[in-house]
Amino acid sequence: MELNHYWTVYRNLEEEFLELSRSIHIDDNQLNVYSIKICELVIRTVVEVESLSKHLYFTKGGDKKDNNQLFFDTDCIDYLESLWKLSKKKVLVSSPHLYLEEESNTVLTPLKKANKRGSSSSDWLRAYQAIKHNRAANLKKGSLKHLLRGLGGLFILNLYLKDNTYPLGSDANATNFDGSLGSKLFSIKTHVSNSYSLGGTIVKGEDYDECTYIVKPTQDSLKQGQEAVKKINQEFRDTYSQSLNNEIEKRFPKSEMVDSSILKKEVEEITKKIKEKTTSEMVRKNFEPLKKVGNLSFEGALNKQQNQD
Repeated sequence: MELNHYWTVYRNLEEEFLELSRSIHIDDNQLNVYSIKICELVIRTVVEVESLSKHLYFTKGGDKKDNNQLFFDTDCIDYLESLWKLSKKKVLVSSPHLYLEEESNTVLTPLKKANKRGSSSSDWLRAYQAIKHNRAANLKKGSLKHLLRGLGGLFILNLYLKDNTYPLGSDANATNFDGSLGSKLFSIKTHVSNSYSLGGTIVKGEDYDECTYIVKPTQDSLKQGQEAVKKINQEFRDTYSQSLNNEIEKRFPKSEMVDSSILKKEVEEITKKIKEKTTSEMVRKNFEPLKKVGNLSFEGALNKQQNQD
């Protein structure tokens, strides 16, 4: 397994941010606090964003050459945006060491506009460029607000690099799923569907694109359900066909002549009766297998815009 240096660096940056919270009471009014140290952390954070976005770009199929014409924002993040809609993914600031109350500071979409440059880019990336090119003139841009948003973007990218899946068993509502996923600063939104098909289709809610993780049935449980349904359907067809033929032969011996209109009506009635009887018998006989079809096992998986309705 490849050693994930990116996550180690991210956690170090997180710890340094939390170290700041031990000397600064970080509430909504304090987010514009700036310092040389915070400038340094902004630069280090975005350098990680640059490196990680390029790493993801190549591992996920990006085909541009790795040279000075490949840009982390308009090329790499833009490509990842086309795959995963990163600009819509939300992170929640959930650390008990921060005292933020305004929703704009507690619910972030840090990668919104991260695939653009210049004045169209996100505020934390514009701050990074300003600090990098003229730190003395732009010291105020090295603020807690920009650092927090940059870390949120780096957190999301790290989750897509790790691509971990978490078993949930029968917990279809993810009530026991830890949305922090190893972070001490953030947690993510998790999508829970109210309907799943045995084909793996997920009926998405309004917040689907905002969620970094989704709850979905495991492939093994889907396969077991599909096999059970296939077996039951085949048995139904065989039983129904045999019962129908036997009843028709019994009712209309080949030696007898029957008016075609009467035959058609009688056959329709027999068909309806046999179908109802066979269905009732099959449900009773296969009660336990049918129960298993409904008892899917679930997992928390990365939202890669999987097959959905």
